[in-house]
Order: sequence, then C-alpha cells, then structure tokens
Amino acid sequence: MNKKIIGLVSLIAVMGLILAPALALARPTVTLSPSATAPPALNVDEIISNIISYMYGFIIVVVVLMAMISAYMFVTAGGNPEQVTKARNWLMYALIGLAIAVLARGIVTLVLTMIYGS
Repeated sequence: MNKKIIGLVSLIAVMGLILAPALALARPTVTLSPSATAPPALNVDEIISNIISYMYGFIIVVVVLMAMISAYMFVTAGGNPEQVTKARNWLMYALIGLAIAVLARGIVTLVLTMIYGS
C-alpha cells in the first residue's frame, strides 16, 4: 500500500515538473483595452474558440495521465492477469479518447473551413 502511495505522489510530482514550463509561459488570452475605463472588447467567436482550445488541452492532459497510470499498472502487475487486463483496458480507453478528441477537433475545423473558407 505504501508503495502505491509513493508511486502516485511521485507521478504527480513528475507531472507537475513537466507542466511547469507550459504554465510559466502561458499568456492571457483576453487583452485589455488601452483605456482604463473602457471594458475589454470580447468577441463571442474568440471566447468559444478559447474554451474549445482549453478543453482540447485538458483532454490531452487526461489522456497522458491515463497512459502513465496504465504504464504504472503494467509495471506493478507482477504477472497478475487481472491487473494486466485492467492496465490494457486503461490504455485502450486512453487511446480511444485521444482518437475521438482529435477527430472531433478535425471535423469541426473541416466544417468551419467549408462554411467560411480559409
């Protein structure tokens, strides 16, 4: 039990180290207008595009985490067929989720390109 807790904590620490540069280089998506009294100009299309981009990034992070958990389960299975099957299912679900996310974003981009042009 203690090995699982230590493994989980180390996994979270490694993910934090991997994501730290991306978070440090993040920039705000809404720019403020030069006037201190005027509200920022918000475009609905831009807001929806930003939300979709953040959701896509979140899905990618979840897929990577699921793949890492699956790899951890493979390594710690110790020849137990039930645990190996469980790890294989986690990896399969992660890859299916990635495929659905990529196809969804591609289809939306294709439809918007067909409607609005380039």
